[in-house]
Amino acid sequence: MQAVNDIFEAFGDSPSAIAKATGFPVQTVCDWRGKGKTEIPPWRRRAVLDAAKRLKIDLPAHCVEYLVSDARLPRAKQADAA
Repeated sequence: MQAVNDIFEAFGDSPSAIAKATGFPVQTVCDWRGKGKTEIPPWRRRAVLDAAKRLKIDLPAHCVEYLVSDARLPRAKQADAA
């Protein structure tokens, strides 16, 4: 997914930079672009958006839209919505 790749690029294309900014383990962030998938889990998106805002990282509009999509749903509700 292009939005996820662009989000990584905005953070310097560094999973460790996103991990440091969000407090998530580096391996968790690496998994978002690994194993044949490219997705940030909906329950993690708000933290990524908040970190970008805090660090004054200017994300493209399509990235912000991606990060706010499903970000407010609790994890169990997201599974029901799928």
